[in-house]
Amino acid sequence: MPIVIFVACLGIGILVCARLLPGLAEGSVGGLAFFVVCGLASAGLAVFGLHVYLIVEALEHEATGGHFAREVVADGLSAMLWEGGLLFGLAGAVFLLAPGDEPEREAVEIP
Repeated sequence: MPIVIFVACLGIGILVCARLLPGLAEGSVGGLAFFVVCGLASAGLAVFGLHVYLIVEALEHEATGGHFAREVVADGLSAMLWEGGLLFGLAGAVFLLAPGDEPEREAVEIP
């Protein structure tokens, strides 16, 4: 089941990123940056989905085990934000460093 959740979140992330990301420059560098940003952001979303699943599974087992549910949720959220946030941060850094899709300005000659 975790693999299905991971692949589903990854696919949804790719579709959303491909639709909502502003354009990057044409060419090999812009295309590569677009795929890297889509891949990292989708992997971050997939990690978030996987951690939500793992938290819910742990809470179901905690109901019978007797441990504190607060610790399970806190540890799961900490791991989720650390791992997924790192991927989203890398995606944001690549997006900000990638060449933008700006129209070229013509040089103005000074007489």
